[in-house]
Amino acid sequence: MAFSMFLRNSACTNRVFTQQLMRMASQATLTQTPRLLGNSTTLAAPAFKQTTTTPLLDAVRSFRTSAPRLSEKGSDHAKLWVIEKSVTVAMLPLIPLGLAFPSKIIDAIVAVLITAHSFWGLEAIAVDYVRAAIFGPFIPKVAIALVYLISIATLGGLFYIISHDVGLANTFLQLWAVKSQKA
Repeated sequence: MAFSMFLRNSACTNRVFTQQLMRMASQATLTQTPRLLGNSTTLAAPAFKQTTTTPLLDAVRSFRTSAPRLSEKGSDHAKLWVIEKSVTVAMLPLIPLGLAFPSKIIDAIVAVLITAHSFWGLEAIAVDYVRAAIFGPFIPKVAIALVYLISIATLGGLFYIISHDVGLANTFLQLWAVKSQKA
């Protein structure tokens, strides 16, 4: 996947680079005719010769990592992956910052990031493991609907805690402050 993303890069899509790559791919096509070394019958490495077969670049371009119906829509999964990882990295300083300086704004940002992060994780699980080939066409749709329902309920519950209660940070601080009572 990284190699196909590299080939879609603007530096790789210019005309000069593409022509050079096509020339190299067509010149380095491996043939199946072995050579003999001197008078012995030992086979050497296969010979290289210029042929008119399909260049290597065409084979790489035809390789797809996503379903054909998704690639026809023009959706870019690489951008979504970058957004997912950016949300994860953004949570690293925001969660301790929210605990150190409790405020409704930081709590709301953390609530949205946590909900988005868990939505993408649950959606990946539902798409990967609840497939139509195994469960039929109806159950995967129900699984995705449940993911949306869980995410909406989570975000609504977190916003309720932020607006009508003490807030996320103070809720976590209160949970950590609970001491066990000895009988």
